[in-house]
Amino acid sequence: MLTVKTSPLALAIALACTLSLTACNDSHTYQDTVADDHDHDHDHGHDDDHDHDHGHGVSSDGRLVITAAHHADDDHDDHSHHHVYIYDLHDNEIIAELESEHEVSQLYTSPGYRFALLNQRSENITQVLDGGLWQEDHGDHMHDYEQAPVMLSYQLEGVAPTHYEAHEGLAALFYDGAADPMMPASISVFSDDDLAHGRISASLTLPINQHGTAEVRGEYLLTTYREEGSATTLPTQVELYHQHGDHYHFEVRFDESCELLHGSYSIEDYTLFGCSDGVLSVEQRGDEFFASKIANPAELAGRIGSFTGHKHHIEVVGYAGQDVWIIDAVHGTMEALDWRGDSEVTRLTAAVDGEGEHYVILDSTGHLHVFEWEVGFAKKDSLHLIEAIDVNNSPRVAVNPHNETIYLTDPVARQLVVVDLHSLTVERIDLDFEPALMTWLGIVEPSDDHHDH
Repeated sequence: MLTVKTSPLALAIALACTLSLTACNDSHTYQDTVADDHDHDHDHGHDDDHDHDHGHGVSSDGRLVITAAHHADDDHDDHSHHHVYIYDLHDNEIIAELESEHEVSQLYTSPGYRFALLNQRSENITQVLDGGLWQEDHGDHMHDYEQAPVMLSYQLEGVAPTHYEAHEGLAALFYDGAADPMMPASISVFSDDDLAHGRISASLTLPINQHGTAEVRGEYLLTTYREEGSATTLPTQVELYHQHGDHYHFEVRFDESCELLHGSYSIEDYTLFGCSDGVLSVEQRGDEFFASKIANPAELAGRIGSFTGHKHHIEVVGYAGQDVWIIDAVHGTMEALDWRGDSEVTRLTAAVDGEGEHYVILDSTGHLHVFEWEVGFAKKDSLHLIEAIDVNNSPRVAVNPHNETIYLTDPVARQLVVVDLHSLTVERIDLDFEPALMTWLGIVEPSDDHHDH
């Protein structure tokens, strides 16, 4: 059974000032019968056997895609499956139980929020789940559709799919490749319309394998370069490519180095890459691109290796171990956010709400620390939301792009925790399975589109 409980703000415990973080979180983010045999001559979501809403009344609450935790001893259970559940936030119920072919390593949202991408890295595939909510332009109006979620027969394939970045309606999925035998890294670029029709927009194969990243900016693609024979699989520079039909042509390799490159993020005019000695910033001015380095401050221990942000801000949050740095892409500066004081708590997950109003960190003691972005990241409150933490399956966060609501998994309690960051009210939803990865799907106006990376 699935029940919903409401917890007033008075029950949320306010704390003084201890917060926490982690560095690289690539999980950034199953059915009894998998839906096969979608006709590639039709939109994969437009099965005529499905009912769909012909009005404009589809809820903006959306749906959560949640994988069930899969433990090693589950493999000895004859009834073991890799379950994926779809929870409808308007009807407050599980509306579908699907299955992935293998254990999901990363769960991502498509650039238009219609599809979930289920990376199965060790199996070299990414399954595509249609969440069943989408919008089409009918000329004089935008038409909303609603149908049952389904796992598509169409899959993305490549060696070791890992990093994924979305920007302005397009996404780039980076495949690391492998060294022995040599299987080079590659990139697939696609939109929601591409996925709906069982295709990708364009692809690029790089010379050798690497643990890299790619950022698509319209007809341009920024991606990583690694020298053959280097001691690490991490790249050292950034390259620019230009799309020509279904492939890309090389434009330039930026002179500015980025040793041990890891992590990237794009906002309106800038793309940032994490380097061992700072952050490489690539500014786009029309069809021209300019690279420069934002050097690590002397007090920065380690290096920034992942990012979080919002498309409407010029600041980007960078993570260097447990340290949090606010990077001003326009002015090329970094400033530390003292989020945990003298505490030794660590970050489990972090996010920016859909409005770009709040930045949150969930720490290893189950406290959610809420900061107000537009008032200099001032501390708003701390809420004790999760009692027990399983280090092998820590809580995950998903964001509703329409508002200031976030969703947290509580694997030990088998719950979803819904937090309104504006009012700081908390709602708890009981589940009959242990949640693992999670992402939000639904209808989003293009102007509201943003992704955390």
